Amino acid sequence: MKVERFSLILLTIFAVLFIISYSHSLKISNELEQTKRVVKAYELYVNNDQNFEKFVSENDLKDLVNLVSKQKITSIRTKIDNAKSAYRNGNYSESADILRTIKDEENPWADEIYFYLGMSLYKIGEIESAKLFLSSFIDNFQYSIYRKEALMLLREISIGDMKKRVEEALNKLSTSY
Repeated sequence: MKVERFSLILLTIFAVLFIISYSHSLKISNELEQTKRVVKAYELYVNNDQNFEKFVSENDLKDLVNLVSKQKITSIRTKIDNAKSAYRNGNYSESADILRTIKDEENPWADEIYFYLGMSLYKIGEIESAKLFLSSFIDNFQYSIYRKEALMLLREISIGDMKKRVEEALNKLSTSY
């Protein structure tokens, strides 16, 4: 009886230890898989892979969501720089194409995008489209470094009420100096 009871206690202890060990092993295994996903996400981020955002979302990597927005901003800045380079090299159509893809994206450089897009469109002969983007400077970009140049071109290509608004904006701009 004592041996049976001792055996039963011993088996119970081993069963409890097995369950604890198995649970711990499962936990570590899950943590390892999560760490592998995080490392993979960082690899995608560092390589500027376009699948980074999708991977973060699919794997519910909430700690990396801030990097998604950072990657978007970096990508927009790179496209702006490429568009400006194309513009300076006389590739106005290429510049306009690049800027059209990002004009609606939220970013801190909207004035720069609208300015170079308007200027590029003007250079390729899309005057009405150029007016549309350059006219946004009147209301939206009062403190932009591109404002004066945009308004001067807009004054040349505008007529009627738009021309009057541009003249008023230029007058305000010259009196503020």
